[in-house]
Amino acid sequence: MKPYIMVVDDEPDIGSLVKDILEDEGYAVAVAQDGASARNLLHARMPDLVLLDIWMPDIDGISLLQEWVAAGLQAPVVMVSGHGTVESAVEATRLGAFDFIEKPLSLGKLLQTVQKALAQGR
Repeated sequence: MKPYIMVVDDEPDIGSLVKDILEDEGYAVAVAQDGASARNLLHARMPDLVLLDIWMPDIDGISLLQEWVAAGLQAPVVMVSGHGTVESAVEATRLGAFDFIEKPLSLGKLLQTVQKALAQGR
């Protein structure tokens, strides 16, 4: 079965681009554009990996990460941000994020991080 990746990003173009790239690599991908949609996707099917944007209109990714870790999420989470600070990267890692990727996304870095995170998650 294909690894299932959940992409959470409020920018439709980025969500769509990442989905296309990951599907081309053979992954099953679902995209959520806000915290509420992400929660619904998570309850519908447990992902093998989550790519989680930090800055979203309804809730920030750090808060979602905290919520999911407290609820027992086992999948690795990679934080994604175009406005990343060292503080937010450190906080995300402290809370259990596997890694932190900055926008604009590098295709090589994205795929390498996804492969590493999935390998660790197994």
